[in-house]
Amino acid sequence: MTLGIIIAIILVGLVLVFLEIFLIPGTTLFGIVGGVALIAGVLLVYSTYGSKWGNIATASTIVFLGVAVIAGFKVIQSNKLAMTAEITGKVNELEKYLYNIGDKGLTVSELRPNGKGMFDGNKIDIYSNGEYIQRETEVEISKITNDKIFVKPFKS
Repeated sequence: MTLGIIIAIILVGLVLVFLEIFLIPGTTLFGIVGGVALIAGVLLVYSTYGSKWGNIATASTIVFLGVAVIAGFKVIQSNKLAMTAEITGKVNELEKYLYNIGDKGLTVSELRPNGKGMFDGNKIDIYSNGEYIQRETEVEISKITNDKIFVKPFKS
C-alpha cells in the first residue's frame, strides 16, 4: 500500500474523531470509525514500512490528535461556533390581567380535570376543581394561580 493512501486513512481518522468530539458529540459512530481508521493506518505503516516508521507514525498521530483536540477546545471556548441566542419566554405564562375571577366562558372540550375553554374569544387551557365537566358547559373562573385557571360550572 502506498504512503499516500496510508496518510489519507490516518487523516480521515483524525477528522472523524474531531467531528465526534466537537461537532456531533454523542453519536459514537464517527468516533469508532475514526479510531479504527487511526489504528488501521498506524498498523499499515508498521506492516509496510517497519517498526521505525511505525513508531514515527504512532507519535505523529498522537501529536496531531492532541493538537486537533486543543485547537478544537480553543475554538469552542472563543464562542465563534457557540450560539449566543437566549430564550427568555416561559411556558404556560398567563397574561394575568386578561382574566378575572368570576369571568364566564364556555368549555370547548370536556374537562377531566383539564381541557379547553373559550373566554372573550380566546381558546385557553382551563382546569376544573377535580370534577368532570362536559363540553359546551357554561363555566366561570373560580381561581387563578401563576400558570392555571380553575373553573366551576356556572349556575344561573
